[in-house]
Amino acid sequence: MKKGQIDFRINLYNYEELDSTNNYIHDIPIPEDIDIIAVRTEYQTAGKGQGTNKWESESGKNLLFSIKFKPYSIKACDQFLLLQAVSMGIRNLISDILLDGCSIKWPNDIYYKDKKISGTLSECTLKNGMVDEFIAGIGINVNQLEFTSDAPNPISIANVLGDELDRMEFFNKTLKYICDEIAILNHGDYHRMREYYNAFLYRHHGIYTYEDKDGRFEATFENILPNGHLVLRRTDGTLSEYEFKEVKYII
Repeated sequence: MKKGQIDFRINLYNYEELDSTNNYIHDIPIPEDIDIIAVRTEYQTAGKGQGTNKWESESGKNLLFSIKFKPYSIKACDQFLLLQAVSMGIRNLISDILLDGCSIKWPNDIYYKDKKISGTLSECTLKNGMVDEFIAGIGINVNQLEFTSDAPNPISIANVLGDELDRMEFFNKTLKYICDEIAILNHGDYHRMREYYNAFLYRHHGIYTYEDKDGRFEATFENILPNGHLVLRRTDGTLSEYEFKEVKYII
C-alpha cells in the first residue's frame, strides 16, 4: 500500500458458508499486486462478537465479511487509527442511507439511535514497531427483520427503512467508503481521523450512566486517547480512563 494511495486493488473471495471470515482470511496471503483482500460469506457457523458474544445473522440477509491489508507506515502505538478508519467508513455509508441518528459506539460498533446496526472485530500483526497486517471482521445488519438471540438491542437497515437493500451494491459501497478512510491515513492526516471519529461518537454530548468494576456512575465524554482508551469525566470532575470491556454503557 503506497503513501497517498486513493484507488485500491481488491481481491474478493465469496463463499456460501464459513465458520468465520476472520479465521479464513488469516490463511490467505496478500499478493504483491493487490492492496486489500476481502472474504465475504452468506452465513457464518461460528460468527463472533466481542469477547464471548456471538454475532447473530440470518443466512443471506446481512453482510458478513473480513478485509486484510498492509497499512502504510502506521506505528504499533497508533494502530487504533485503523479501527477508527473502518468504523468511520461504515458509519458514513449507513448515515448516507438513513440520514440521521448514526454514531460510533466506542470502540467500533455502529449505532442507529440506541440500537446496534454493525460491529467489527479487528486484529493486527506487528513487525519492527509497525503494523504489518490489519484484519477487520465486519457484520452489518442489512435486511434481517427479526432477531432471536439474547443480544440486547440489534436493528437492521431494513428495520429502519421498511424496505430491503441490494446487498451486493451495498457491499461494494461499503468497501469504497472504508477505502476512502484508509486513504486519509495514507495521506498522514491522523488528526483529522481522530477528530472526525470523536465528533461522531455515540453519547458525545451530555451526561449518561456507565458502569465499571466499582459500580454505576454518571459522566460525560472527555476524549479518546491515541491508544484507543476512553476517557470519561465524572460529575465530580474526576477523569477515568478505560480500556475496552472495562466500562459498560447503561442504555
